[in-house]
Amino acid sequence: MATIRKRLNKYQVQVRKEGKSISKTFTNKSDALKWAKEQEVKIEQGSFTVKKESVPLSFLLNRWEQEVLVNLKSWPVERYKVALVSRQLGHLPLSQITSSLLASYRDKRLATASNQTVKHELGLIRRAMKKGIEWGYVDSVPFLASPSLKGQARTRRLKANEFELLLNSADNYLKHIIILLIETAMRRGELSKLRIEDIDCESRLIHLKDTKNDEDRTIPISNRALDSLVFLIKEAKTDFLLNYSKEWLTEKFITHCKTIGIDNFRLHDLRHEGVSALFEKGLNMMEVSSISGHKDLSMLKRYTHINPRTLISKL
Repeated sequence: MATIRKRLNKYQVQVRKEGKSISKTFTNKSDALKWAKEQEVKIEQGSFTVKKESVPLSFLLNRWEQEVLVNLKSWPVERYKVALVSRQLGHLPLSQITSSLLASYRDKRLATASNQTVKHELGLIRRAMKKGIEWGYVDSVPFLASPSLKGQARTRRLKANEFELLLNSADNYLKHIIILLIETAMRRGELSKLRIEDIDCESRLIHLKDTKNDEDRTIPISNRALDSLVFLIKEAKTDFLLNYSKEWLTEKFITHCKTIGIDNFRLHDLRHEGVSALFEKGLNMMEVSSISGHKDLSMLKRYTHINPRTLISKL
């Protein structure tokens, strides 16, 4: 019924009853245990009551993470944001999480973090508080303007000399991964989960299962992608196409780019490069989205940056 956690040399006690909770922080563990027992006695006697203003944001975020976020594909990344927000605002009771307070938090965070990062953090708080209404912790969700993302979209694409440098200087294994990511516009997570049995080289199709959008997707294999797939299949040591994790791949790519002097280029930019290349080959919006898996066509447009030189022949 009662949970005691030690955080920053203090003891936080949380007592739940029928979806409600009450919490309090103590310096001494003995005091924390005593208070917890008192609340449990009140529960048994039927005199236990909960004041909404006593519930800290950290408790709500923790419950939201354990019961909601953990079931989402974004959990491995979002949980770090939960921890960060908890460190910054978690000690505050929900009654103090107002529009004004979040606006102040937004403005301070923008001094050290990107607009996109701050927007995600604010969205996380609002999503948790929205669930908090259902759980009876809050009555409403604070409203405030999120940081504008206008002009924030990455437009970084490889220049011709950078593309050649990237491929010619990479070892064979990384080289074929780079080619495959560009040719298919796959996400790194989709590539890392890809099993050899889901690759049909004869029909020239790749079947991606349980993607970020919670849907399966089948994408075509170009001639260049086929050569890379054949190489990687031969090198595979398990049922998976890749021998390494997506984290290894990201670190390997970042290190390689730094070594050869390609600045401000990320592994995910290969997906942007691939999507843009598909448009430059003449595919329309729906055809590209069927390959890339974008459901929001406005997002697809924002991610796409066509090289004007490729349009000259069409004009």
